[in-house]
Amino acid sequence: MNLLRKIKAEYWLLLAGLLFRVIFVLFLAKPYFGRENIFVDGDTYSFASPFQSLIETGSFTVNPGLEYGYFARMPGYPFFIGIFYLITGQNWENSFRLIAGIQLLLDLLTAWLLFLITLQLFRKRSVALITLAVYITYPFIIVWVPVIYAELLGVNITVIAFWFFVFRNRKNYLYYSGLFLGIGILVRPQCVLILPAFILVLCMDHFRESKLLLKKMLQLMVFMVLIFSVWPLRNYINHKKVIFTQDLRGFYNWNEDALAFLQYIYSVKAEWEPQYSQIIHNQKVVFPKEAYSDRSDSLLLEKAVTLCQNCGSGFSHKTGYWKQPFDYPNCNQEIKEIFSKLRQHQIEKNPLNFYIRIPLQNLQKAIFKSKLNDSASMARKIASLLFYYRTLLILAGLAGVFTVKKAYWKECSDLIIFPCFFLILYLVICAGTSVQLRNIEMRYFLPADILLLIPAGALFSNIIGRWLKRT
Repeated sequence: MNLLRKIKAEYWLLLAGLLFRVIFVLFLAKPYFGRENIFVDGDTYSFASPFQSLIETGSFTVNPGLEYGYFARMPGYPFFIGIFYLITGQNWENSFRLIAGIQLLLDLLTAWLLFLITLQLFRKRSVALITLAVYITYPFIIVWVPVIYAELLGVNITVIAFWFFVFRNRKNYLYYSGLFLGIGILVRPQCVLILPAFILVLCMDHFRESKLLLKKMLQLMVFMVLIFSVWPLRNYINHKKVIFTQDLRGFYNWNEDALAFLQYIYSVKAEWEPQYSQIIHNQKVVFPKEAYSDRSDSLLLEKAVTLCQNCGSGFSHKTGYWKQPFDYPNCNQEIKEIFSKLRQHQIEKNPLNFYIRIPLQNLQKAIFKSKLNDSASMARKIASLLFYYRTLLILAGLAGVFTVKKAYWKECSDLIIFPCFFLILYLVICAGTSVQLRNIEMRYFLPADILLLIPAGALFSNIIGRWLKRT
């Protein structure tokens, strides 16, 4: 008993975090996901196949039959899971189980680093313990522990880079921060969006020391650039393509026709349904009134929909397509040209809708989402209610930053990282104009959401402290 009493609270919390995750994997994951294989989701093999192709053919590609298959996935996560594929004798089924176990351990490492970061920033053990407690019970990270997706690793590496940055006064720690940031970008490219926040902090710390500021920025950037540049250099040297992240045209179901539709629909509205399903099932497609503001555009839109339903190869590979999938012949280029023209007309004729209303709708959905897309089972209905908890923690995190005493801001410029990273990540995804943005999935926001748990812990600690004083 004496030995148990000597064990610090943070270690008990880590043990509790381990138990929560094991219980979820063993007993709750199947009813939550609604499938027997809790390790495999829709995109799992798109991470596995390029590494397998590299081993078997020497080419890192998702689909060797497509020109852009070489760029459909960035190499970070495929190489990570590929290590365990080799360890298990090139057996994906066995490697997935092993990877889930490794991801569980990495998640506990993330929890520990968040504890250390909070302790360093706020100098209060109570705040660090509350942050740790919130993280180990955070459902939106626990559900990704068994799934072979890049989300959990992306969060883990972002937190590691942040940990090195917080302790940047130690020798070479800025180098390590940049190194892990470079690796993180290759895992999930949105990790790079924390870089402006890091640079802002360095500028705040050394704005009167230009030479020292330049030195610190170079230390942060050098390994990040070296690590990340391997990918675009490979794309240009081997394939003569200037591609910095990924190109979804490497997937059969995301060929030019489907991507052009996606870009168009996100210029009109914040959701792609029901129009997406209506096209796939060969039903009558009705768009919002903004799409019909011009008669010539209305006719072009009807033509584009007909082409999508009958000769768009990307749509033909979508699940539930009304006839057999095909690749050639197709009319993808014509579909792309029509939707691109219609999209440009939307930007010109409805700029308020494109630049303001839709991004605000996306932002509202990103912060205040209240249900899962699939809420058929009881487990999914219960899980949907947890989105209110997520919203509470986001708001608490932002409030925690801005309720810190002004004097403390002078001592800890790192506090600016939390709102800065949050704003940049959310605005880029919600208001960005590239083909892969405006597609709102909660997992894309995980790195910023997780870091906000630190100031949320500070706010909760403050509230609890005041309540205890009153009682």
